[in-house]
Amino acid sequence: MNQPINVHGTAIVLGETGVLLRGPSGSGKSLLALCLLDRWEARGLPAFLVADDRVEITEANGHLKMQAPRTIAGLIELRGRGIIQRPYRDGVRLGLIVDLVPELVRMPEADALQTELAGITLPRAPVPDSRTIGVDHQMLLVAAAISALMGQ
Repeated sequence: MNQPINVHGTAIVLGETGVLLRGPSGSGKSLLALCLLDRWEARGLPAFLVADDRVEITEANGHLKMQAPRTIAGLIELRGRGIIQRPYRDGVRLGLIVDLVPELVRMPEADALQTELAGITLPRAPVPDSRTIGVDHQMLLVAAAISALMGQ
């Protein structure tokens, strides 16, 4: 992939894991990202915004890297408040895709826990959107997916 692809989503880095949250407008990507950032920071762990709304994805050495388009770097929408600033990082390796989905599957099949982006297979966490479950449950699902990546 020579040209970056522009993806609708929100990207963050939690500890060492780059996370891309995907879902339709209004599904709660930005709110979930802000809550996850706060949770990691409260535990004294590194947590940074990469991009909100639009994420540029590039391939480097068989891995995908994420960054914000220059005009929105460090900015994220908090509905009810507007656009706020957060510390951000660029060139973060994508390690997990979180897809906000419309329903809760009690026991997802193994094939639902991976996806492909730009020809590269990545771990996936299907997480019900904000209309289906609360943000606390969403955060637990993302944290469990990251722990599984770390072999914990």
